[in-house]
Amino acid sequence: MGNSPEDLHRVGILNASIPIVISHASFIDARGGALLRSTNKHISITPESHMHYGLLHQTTHLIMDQASLGVDTHFTFSTDILTQARIWLQSMRYRAFEETLNRWEIPAQSPFSVNQAFLLATRNGGLALGREDLGIIAPGAKADIVVWDGRSPALLGWTDPVAAIILHASVGDIKHVLVDGEFKKRNGELVVDGYEDTVDRFLASAERIQGVLKSTPLPSQDGNFLTGYPYGVVQQLDTQRGPGTGYGPSFI
Repeated sequence: MGNSPEDLHRVGILNASIPIVISHASFIDARGGALLRSTNKHISITPESHMHYGLLHQTTHLIMDQASLGVDTHFTFSTDILTQARIWLQSMRYRAFEETLNRWEIPAQSPFSVNQAFLLATRNGGLALGREDLGIIAPGAKADIVVWDGRSPALLGWTDPVAAIILHASVGDIKHVLVDGEFKKRNGELVVDGYEDTVDRFLASAERIQGVLKSTPLPSQDGNFLTGYPYGVVQQLDTQRGPGTGYGPSFI
């Protein structure tokens, strides 16, 4: 069984009253999109992981009204939604601009706004979970709040706060973080009880897992992948003048 809307509809669970969020949905088609809209179910787009693994985004831009952004498992990718929003914003602009430019025309307007990227990164995630109290600041809403430092060098001079955050901010510009009304970061410093002990235990686990990976031979890239599709040669790009490509070593 796969994780397409058609698969879930076939076994009778897409119409369930509980929220359903389909991971990635990289190859969703028109029928799947129609099923998502008719049942008010959502997908989670994880731009960085899709690009990392070569899954791309062939059709997910056509169902963004039923989508939100995620980070996937951040063992390889960025840990913050802001990075995902920025990658998604510019990759979607690239896609739309390319279609216009390929007709030898000059784009007359932007196809995808910072407000839309911000919506995918905030409000839409709450709606995907059926939670009207997430992704908004309002009486009775859950007090999960990120406060940006408007006097940070990256944010100075902007009149549009959404554009400032989506286009210029980094996680280093975050001044406060509240989760359910309690500070987890205050004045730029983490205020999580037991954080140092957590860091030590994490590093010990990372060292152990990395040792296992380094001692395990890498799988062969010959023949076919698990899905039955063959492996294909990918052009390796060159960033170094003269001999060598600058690709660098692998640490795993």
